[in-house]
Amino acid sequence: MRPFEFLIFMRRYFPVFIGGVLAAICSFAITSVLYFEVFHKDATFENSVIYGFAVMMGATALMCLCHFFLVWGRPKWVWGVVALFFACLSLVLPMIEHRPNKVIYFLGVLVPLIGLSVLNSDRHREMRKIMVIVRNKRERFLGIRKARLCRLNAERCK
Repeated sequence: MRPFEFLIFMRRYFPVFIGGVLAAICSFAITSVLYFEVFHKDATFENSVIYGFAVMMGATALMCLCHFFLVWGRPKWVWGVVALFFACLSLVLPMIEHRPNKVIYFLGVLVPLIGLSVLNSDRHREMRKIMVIVRNKRERFLGIRKARLCRLNAERCK
């Protein structure tokens, strides 16, 4: 990709990519706040913070891994992010029985749905297709380069 093509690519696809990442982070944060507000009211603050931090770090690491592979042209990894959004939804939806804060509950339902719609958008699908094309070009270039280096080393050995 030439620098001008890269700028056009970034201008078109970067907002939708970052929108998915930010929706995932906000979804994790809101879900963990709701979960610890509803189910761990009696727990000490220190334990809640430690467990919440551990859960957030694990979910964020998985989300970053999935997005890393998406950027490297592996579109199947989008299902990891989808699973994380569904996990957040499946944790938030049954909490209505415990009468949580209505604003946080509404955001806990809305943000994963927004993230899923971003992942399902046409622009995100286009970006994933282009990243597969870039991966194929990169692999082909590395194969040509490796063959050239093997040929040069073979001539030197003679």
